[in-house]
Amino acid sequence: MIVMQMSPFEFVTVFLSLIIGFALAHILRATSDLYEIRERVKTYWLNSLWVITVAMWSIFTWWGLWMLSIELTEWSYAQYWILVINISSIYFFTTLVLPKATDEGIINLEKHYYSVHKAFFSVIAFSLFTSAIVNYSLFGQPLIGPMTIMPCIVGFAAIGGVFTDSKSYHKGIGIFMFIMFIAFQLTDVTQINYTP
Repeated sequence: MIVMQMSPFEFVTVFLSLIIGFALAHILRATSDLYEIRERVKTYWLNSLWVITVAMWSIFTWWGLWMLSIELTEWSYAQYWILVINISSIYFFTTLVLPKATDEGIINLEKHYYSVHKAFFSVIAFSLFTSAIVNYSLFGQPLIGPMTIMPCIVGFAAIGGVFTDSKSYHKGIGIFMFIMFIAFQLTDVTQINYTP
């Protein structure tokens, strides 16, 4: 009888993958639900851009989990919690980006965006700043260094999104973060190889 044992990476990432999977499932379901009632949905390009950015964020995070299999062979409970908190923040801002499809009335996505922007950007800033803590606690990266400079810059931009209602600022930060995520993905050199 062959007994298969989970590696630490497999054990830890099962739960993390569920969180990211639920986030991505939520955004896909919400998009589908709103499309079904599209005659009652007043679209807003900035909200649509954030839907794409948030979906990319979830997918990129899931891809990034692979580095844990390469870098870590031992885990502490504190490291696990830090990562769970960071990845849970992705789920929270994903649930905020689109409203629930309602049975009646017009759904105005611009109005929704500005009604949730304070919470949305607070969670995004939290996610970006805690990613520096993740890099420090899991990968031994310095709190202030190459791996944390860009997330911190984007995190401070997100804090600006919390405190301003300026439509120009929000349009600028939406485009900026979209471009940043495209850049993150284009510069990723991770390759997943299977060796039996």
